Amino acid sequence: MGGEIDNPIYSRKCCRFSRFSSKGNFFPPACLRIRWGCSAQNLRIFPMQKQQTVAVGKSVVLTCQADASDPALVSQPQWRDPKGQIINEAASGTRPEIYTEPMPAKQLQLLYISSITPAMAGNYTCEATFTNMPLSASVILDTFVAITWTNANENQYATKGKDFKVMCEVTAEPAPSVDWFKEGTPILTGDRYVIDVNGLLIKSIEESDDGTYTCRAVVIQTGELAERNIKLEVYTAPEMEERETRVVIKEGESASITCKARGKPPPTYSWIKASTRENLGTASRFSVNEIKGLLTFDRVEAGDYGKYICSAVNQAGHNETEIEVEVLVPPKIFELYNTTAAEKTEGRLECKASGRPAPRISFRKLSSSERLLNGPNDDGRIIIETSNRQTGDQMQSSAVITITSLNRTDDGLYECVAENEGGEARKNGHLTVQFKPTFDHMTNVPIWSWNSQPVNISCIAESIPNATIKWKFHDVDLIESPQVRIYGSGPISYVTVTPTDRSLYGVYKCLATNTLGEAEHINQLREAFPPGTVTQAKQETITATSVSFNIVGPPEEMGPPILAYTTQYKENGNYDWNLAMNRTWSANSPYIVENLRPMFSYDFRFAAVNRVGVGSWGAPITVIMPRRSPPEQPKWREAVSSESLIHGKFADRYELQWKVPAHNGEPIDMYEISYCPVMKVSGEWRISGESDCLTEELKSYEAINYEVRGLQPDTRYRMHVRAHNILGYSLPAQLYVQTALGVERSGFAPPQLLSSGAIVGIALAGVLICLLIVDLLLFCFRRQGVIATICGKRVKTHKDDETKLGRDEKEPLKETGDDAIKRNSSVEFDGRRVYATSGGPIIGKNSAV
Repeated sequence: MGGEIDNPIYSRKCCRFSRFSSKGNFFPPACLRIRWGCSAQNLRIFPMQKQQTVAVGKSVVLTCQADASDPALVSQPQWRDPKGQIINEAASGTRPEIYTEPMPAKQLQLLYISSITPAMAGNYTCEATFTNMPLSASVILDTFVAITWTNANENQYATKGKDFKVMCEVTAEPAPSVDWFKEGTPILTGDRYVIDVNGLLIKSIEESDDGTYTCRAVVIQTGELAERNIKLEVYTAPEMEERETRVVIKEGESASITCKARGKPPPTYSWIKASTRENLGTASRFSVNEIKGLLTFDRVEAGDYGKYICSAVNQAGHNETEIEVEVLVPPKIFELYNTTAAEKTEGRLECKASGRPAPRISFRKLSSSERLLNGPNDDGRIIIETSNRQTGDQMQSSAVITITSLNRTDDGLYECVAENEGGEARKNGHLTVQFKPTFDHMTNVPIWSWNSQPVNISCIAESIPNATIKWKFHDVDLIESPQVRIYGSGPISYVTVTPTDRSLYGVYKCLATNTLGEAEHINQLREAFPPGTVTQAKQETITATSVSFNIVGPPEEMGPPILAYTTQYKENGNYDWNLAMNRTWSANSPYIVENLRPMFSYDFRFAAVNRVGVGSWGAPITVIMPRRSPPEQPKWREAVSSESLIHGKFADRYELQWKVPAHNGEPIDMYEISYCPVMKVSGEWRISGESDCLTEELKSYEAINYEVRGLQPDTRYRMHVRAHNILGYSLPAQLYVQTALGVERSGFAPPQLLSSGAIVGIALAGVLICLLIVDLLLFCFRRQGVIATICGKRVKTHKDDETKLGRDEKEPLKETGDDAIKRNSSVEFDGRRVYATSGGPIIGKNSAV
């Protein structure tokens, strides 16, 4: 079918028209038939080979696609099997061996064969219609049996020196051809290699034959290729590794000797003592690790010296080696005495130790991690000399440390270390360095006094031996008076001065003396004054209700250090500083004024404070407060980074603690707490899922902590706290927390046990209840007990009162006898209270008295 027609009525342009013109006119069918003739309508099958060969067991997918100028006119294609049966689509949730799957949007029909068998081979046809005109295409599927390994283990083992066949049996249809490679190099039949039908024969196996062999099978007819890598390990007889033939072990301790041999497979070991031929694997005090070749002495004795034989055995052979064992005696230090020497003279310490072999002795100053070397140290100022000699069965070593031109840093403990192959011993000796007095540790800070306040001037002299101290004032010996008192004469002394007169201010000199020399220390007693005017006060951070300042204090030459700063502040329209409010801060703390009113102007003035008092006020500054706004961002009670990860103590909860932020003009009505599980991806925190985020509201202004419950163990969370007022939310305070490991628990902490006080209280309450029950039973059955007594008295009292109230109230009541009640009493009558006093009249119920 071409794109041209013979009938002149219809021009070639007809083939370019659509079925309807742009004006909606319907074109005649003849024109449509001509249009269809412009391009062929057919079906295509992918892959496009008309005959395809597939290995048995493989999966196959065939795609049928309509090729038409107007695909909408083509019906959905369908597949038929070699028997002409329509192949249906797979039911929902199933995958049969053969099924189809449509793709209407692309006019495709897919045929799936999950695992092809020889019975499935044949002609498969795809069918469709184009405006009732049938279309079809077909493909032939052939099958073949793929290469299969039947006896080709991937790990095979040979023995050195013997012939061995590397097995590789393979089947396929048609039959395959097999060739061999080692580490990628082809193998041909020769002197050592013979290629058989079922494997590769290697003659006289060597260690170099160890490696990976490749068995390659090829089916020429189908072009199939398969390879099997086979790792061949060559077993070798044990070969002892070189090691020292002599081993030294220590008497009285545990020890071990190791024997190592190379071989495939790894050999097992046994130990015997050469002199007794005893198998040490079953002997007392010995244990043998047959896998590692380790011989362990549980407790070494002197008689354990001698020769030991280690044997190594595997499937390829046997080998043994002999080791000489020597038993040692650990060192023992028996002499090291403390010594004393003066500064800049010579000092000596001698250390003596015994052991076998002769101990090596070294010294170390205990305050240093480095040992002193034998011979000269510190440019020859410190010298260590050693010697040794035979004493019976042991050796005795001696070491002497000599220090010339001693200084104070040489004073201290020196550790003597004696060591040999059997161990080490340590002992400390003290070298005392005597020196003249010194005041290097004391400061030269002035001592201040004012208003005749008494002060202490201290003097502490360091020296060996201790120094005696005396005082001078203006280079004259200090004499005690009512205003001057001296306490102590060394090595600690102090003077109490009450400067009622300015002549007592000045330089007090402390002189310390011992047998090696003397030293002096200067102390200045100065009169103190209040601080000067604040140098600078500058506004820093401001909110709607608070402002912070940067304060630069006055010079401190004339008085003690600045202890605090104080401010007075008032609204700008108020001119009376006597009505101003006050705020005081310690020095070097944040200088913040809170609880101010938004959009108001305030005047501030500042003064410094020292121990003497408050300095003069500086010039005032004016601050205009901003408008109301949402609260400031909450701050965590402990300083933590918003990006750092905190490890919680519990697996299911975490307590958040924060500081109440500035409310910025409107009171805080609640806090919002939100928390989400997070993970760290490429160094950034990401929320695991928005649906897992939880938000809780804490409707309290004064809240500063909240315990988040119901968390998952070993999980990371991002936690936010936001403050809220009527104007909105603050910025969130952020924290990342990882809960502890543990099983998931309920969101409630376990109840605490009762305290001992509560237990005692419960016991007492139980006793009282028992007594009450007994008393109630006595009252009910015998009219006895405490309850009966109380009820009897109450009845008698009511009768007496009625008698008294019935009398003329103008006449005083008389006592009925010596047993009359001697106390104030009250009775209720007619809704009014009547008071009576013992020994006097009852005031009437309507009395105005």
